[in-house]
Amino acid sequence: MVLRAIVDRHPVFRLYLESGLEAAAGGDRSRAALIGRSRAGAVLAIDFDDVTVRTVVGRLDDDELAAACAVDRRAELHVEPALRGRVAALCGGRVLADQTIRYYSRPVGADMVADPRCRHLGPADYAMLAGFFRAHHPATIFSRWMLEETLVGLFEDGALLACGGVVARHAGLATVNLGNFVTVPVRRGEGLAREVMATLLATLAAGGVRRATLGATAENRAACRSYEAMGFALLEERAELVVGPG
Repeated sequence: MVLRAIVDRHPVFRLYLESGLEAAAGGDRSRAALIGRSRAGAVLAIDFDDVTVRTVVGRLDDDELAAACAVDRRAELHVEPALRGRVAALCGGRVLADQTIRYYSRPVGADMVADPRCRHLGPADYAMLAGFFRAHHPATIFSRWMLEETLVGLFEDGALLACGGVVARHAGLATVNLGNFVTVPVRRGEGLAREVMATLLATLAAGGVRRATLGATAENRAACRSYEAMGFALLEERAELVVGPG
């Protein structure tokens, strides 16, 4: 398959592709891909409730790159740094934020211990979790279907203080992509996100997962330091342009 050849050397993009193919085979219509006519590049896309994420991999012609930038809703465009200027120009006045996304990876083993304050969050927790994100980090990318995956919340006295979970998984690759790590502002800096991460990794290890990946904006230095302290190694940096509909 052409797409597999394009993403084969990148663990994050390979996971995006394989989990997307698996989801599509099960009837999920939130995933899409565009292969460039030269077969030297592609666009991997996923629709969440409030945003579309498109990742450009490899080389595309100008009209193909323009098609990748044409989104009828709010979107995040992830591209190589060298394409930052071209993509910004194609999007014109639609660019809402110009950031840098850092991709990380770490092996998953038996080195983490679950925090007893944490529990799994499921579909019944949707309203609570959606409200939590709206209140404490409105830019969080979230969809109801994500609660069918492994999502962990840390509670004290019945109140949710921090959370994080799996965004994409592929059993054959034994790999997951993590995200949605949010802590209530008044408790940040206490290591709660690290406890959520430790619980999540311990749960995933028990389920046979052997590698975890994640993305974080370079501008969020505290989050990057936390992930690095927990053994995540930097894979690469890319441009992340947040754009409005157009």
